[in-house]
Amino acid sequence: MEWMDLRKNISIIGLLLTISFLLIACGDNDEVQNPVNNNQQGTENNTNNNGENDNVNETAESAYSFNSFNLEADIENTEDAIEVDYNKEMNETEASYEDRLQGIQLAGDEAMQELDSIFSGFDFDKDTANEDVLSSVLSAFNVPDDAINVELEIEFTDGTEKTYTQ
Repeated sequence: MEWMDLRKNISIIGLLLTISFLLIACGDNDEVQNPVNNNQQGTENNTNNNGENDNVNETAESAYSFNSFNLEADIENTEDAIEVDYNKEMNETEASYEDRLQGIQLAGDEAMQELDSIFSGFDFDKDTANEDVLSSVLSAFNVPDDAINVELEIEFTDGTEKTYTQ
């Protein structure tokens, strides 16, 4: 009888540990709660319209020329010295920004706020020359000239996916 109680207690403890590990692993928290989008200005303009059409169209429309932006830059002796991830889908935006050289490690809304100030300055699209896109991005994120491996993946709003490397 004691053996059964001990076995039951061990099973319960094992189950609780498993659940705890799953919750911790899922706690990535890159999700942006207050995403930037093209409709923000329209929201401000619709505040005094006597209750008519107060709904803002929630689409996957992006405030930038892209829906996905992933940058990785390695510096000598530092892999992924700069890592930027931004993904906008229909109902969810995820953002993270890490720059080990400057001590920046942001996720979620904090990352989005910082990235918005950078992304808003970009004026490239899918047709812009690769060198110009890379130059603009490397300058905006202060990637050192001695970066040994730079990879930039962008999915533009029309679905075009491009990879830029240096």
